[in-house]
Amino acid sequence: MPGYNIPDVLVVGMGGGGAVVAKELAEQGLGVVALEAGAWLEPARDFAGLEWEMMGQIDSVFRWGPIDRTRPPWPRVRDGLGFAIQTAGVGGNTLHYGGNSPRAYPAAVQMNWPIDYGELIPFYEKVEATLPVVVPDVIAPKDAAFIEGCERAGLSHVPGPDVFGAGWRIQPNAILPVASKHSARDGCTQCGGCLVGCRNPDGARADRTAKRGTNASYAPAALATGNCEIRTGCFATRVLVEERAGRVRVRGVRYRDANGKVFEQDAEVVVLAGGAVETPRLWLASGLPGSEHVGRGLTTHWFDYVVGIFPREVGPDLGQTSMARADFPGDGFLESQGAGPLMMALLAYGGGWPRPSTGPWATRGKVLGSDLKRRMEAYRHTLMIVCSVDDDASPDSAVTLSPDVRDEHNPAPAIRYRATPETAARRDRLARRAAEILIAAGAIPESIHRADAPPSLVHQMGTMRMAAAPADGVVDDACEAHAADGLFIADASVLPNGLGGANPTLTIQAVATRTAGKIADRYFGTLQKRAGRP
Repeated sequence: MPGYNIPDVLVVGMGGGGAVVAKELAEQGLGVVALEAGAWLEPARDFAGLEWEMMGQIDSVFRWGPIDRTRPPWPRVRDGLGFAIQTAGVGGNTLHYGGNSPRAYPAAVQMNWPIDYGELIPFYEKVEATLPVVVPDVIAPKDAAFIEGCERAGLSHVPGPDVFGAGWRIQPNAILPVASKHSARDGCTQCGGCLVGCRNPDGARADRTAKRGTNASYAPAALATGNCEIRTGCFATRVLVEERAGRVRVRGVRYRDANGKVFEQDAEVVVLAGGAVETPRLWLASGLPGSEHVGRGLTTHWFDYVVGIFPREVGPDLGQTSMARADFPGDGFLESQGAGPLMMALLAYGGGWPRPSTGPWATRGKVLGSDLKRRMEAYRHTLMIVCSVDDDASPDSAVTLSPDVRDEHNPAPAIRYRATPETAARRDRLARRAAEILIAAGAIPESIHRADAPPSLVHQMGTMRMAAAPADGVVDDACEAHAADGLFIADASVLPNGLGGANPTLTIQAVATRTAGKIADRYFGTLQKRAGRP
């Protein structure tokens, strides 16, 4: 770190958004300290490529819990949700995401955001160049089957990246170009391991692993500036504020390290980037002033999974997780979904309780016993389509503090989700589209199965909404808190809606890039002069 005691900026969380802010501000010469609850994992050493070892909710590498995996995970109280995906570690949920990086649908941003979609475009472009985001020029058999089904079902091709109407396209992914087209030592090997942590190509440096999670892109770039320190195993427990000239002003954060020791770190600016669950939890546990909107309006893109069995092999475990998608702005999107056998069984066949089929699928809900065995015997002939549903920001869906359950840090988050009738209708439309695409691609009609999956917390967004006025949200259009000067948020919680259904990571990163610039505009000049830096 440079020779001064109080950093200019303190970032809480080094996931999809926090690492972006840390890199952008450190590159501008500011001193940045970042606190991360998990470890900085080494892909070649720590990523086993095994589904349960990496993705289980109890003691896996990508769980939400202490670095010491012999200790229990940190609790969360769930109401109306199945599993909840959160990952402790540098990279956060980008450690296990598929790298899918489309932009938000323009109509969703124009609907109720305090900024215009056109204002986001240069920030999208900067992130797309930095990661980089690549449209693959080679696709796997599962994705070729999906595209064939889309075309035969009457969907036209849309080039993107700004999508205004329905159609299919090649998936823009934050994954390096396919290695066989470039160098065997650099690029994507299409191993199919995106969701369990990218560790290829074999022998590559950690910052050259093919999937560009922030552990392999923004975090190393932040450190390379010499202006950023990342402290791992450090869990923020309280945001510290004071009064200055009649205004509430942030002054730092209290945190616990991996050994349970408590520290306080002052900073001129604090950026919360713990995600749509942990950011409102920290705010509420800190007793910060605010509005009725803190923790409210949780959205999660209620997923469903539709599968079909083909007379030929489609290789569900090969290629990038998803290399093709079909967009339906306002309803959501469909994409071909790669998965290993365990994840296929859990997602496609571990859904809701079976009930009569009332659509273009033969079966619906859980599959158990000999029926599951027969379906898994056809695993290599199976194509799974994920349905990601545009979700309404309902006040009935929220993150609060549990009155009964806590961990060593604070009361546990109580996460409540209630889908609106409109969300359920969109989900049904997308599931029907998915079945039609599978049948058009050549899947056996009698094999079409809809999981009817319960809601899960995967694309978690919206609990600290961005709005121009304090009466409408928690942060302003620069993502600075209405109620506390110098306190910013740079994660999925600031998104005002479900983006029309699109994957949120690229938009989180574009907004975080913009937020870094706004911090510079509002605070950097004075800070640099006071610190004696040019």
